[in-house]
Amino acid sequence: MAAVVVTACGSASGASEPTKLHIGASASFALAGGGALWATDHTAGRLVRVDPVAGRVKATIGVAGYPFGIAYGAGSVWVGSRYAGRVTRLNARTNRRQARIAVGSAPYALAYGGGSVWVTNEGSGTVSRIGPRRNKVVKTIRVGGRPNGIAVAFGKVWVADYGRGRLVRIGPVRNRVERRVAIPKADWITASSDSLWVSSETGRVYRVDPATMSVRATVRVGENPLAGAWIAGELWVPNIDSGTVSIVSPATNAVRRTIAAGPSPIAVAEAGSSAWVTSELDGDLWRFELAS
Repeated sequence: MAAVVVTACGSASGASEPTKLHIGASASFALAGGGALWATDHTAGRLVRVDPVAGRVKATIGVAGYPFGIAYGAGSVWVGSRYAGRVTRLNARTNRRQARIAVGSAPYALAYGGGSVWVTNEGSGTVSRIGPRRNKVVKTIRVGGRPNGIAVAFGKVWVADYGRGRLVRIGPVRNRVERRVAIPKADWITASSDSLWVSSETGRVYRVDPATMSVRATVRVGENPLAGAWIAGELWVPNIDSGTVSIVSPATNAVRRTIAAGPSPIAVAEAGSSAWVTSELDGDLWRFELAS
């Protein structure tokens, strides 16, 4: 399946004119790992493997139950199924299923770090910690509200609690909530070298100091921002309801450029010297080649 050149949108400084790759009925979350780009197609019930250099679909793997959030670690891709309340582990080399692990209700996002897979369960108000050695939940941590985004950074686990509007810090040693700070409609967390960037459904991204959990800056972006990525020293934030991506400069704490993307862009990932943006409604990945 070859990429198709798109000429009806602008490009970002430091990125070429975009191309797009059709991967299925929908394209939600995406990440790089094991030399591949992975994206979930929740409508068709599958995980899609993309060669990020050639820009071609290499494999589609069936995952039932509305596959949504994904993580990469321990040589595997981990996929959460929102309707099934489970995580599927897939071998990143063979694409074969290794395990199915029951978690909480409506798993939303996954992250790998500290030798574990961490899963937010939006319906249960919990975080499941999965041990890869035994493929089982080793701890369930109650955070309350509606936990959505999750990140492992700065020696801690960070959860965006959309329901109660707060950022939650979990200590991975004791598996306990250590602190909470208010952030309205917190939805997603992206880590940089010195900050946490929390996407809020209010159309803002909050820059948070991980040591003090204080808000260092508030950046206005597009409508309903979600799963950003740190690319080439800047934050790329997809704005679902605006059909755009905001590129935020950490030097100015402001949007440096806004670029058009497909309908309902949910996530951004970097792979193959490119930034990839998912378009949920048309099942495309938009590719922006990054300048060397």
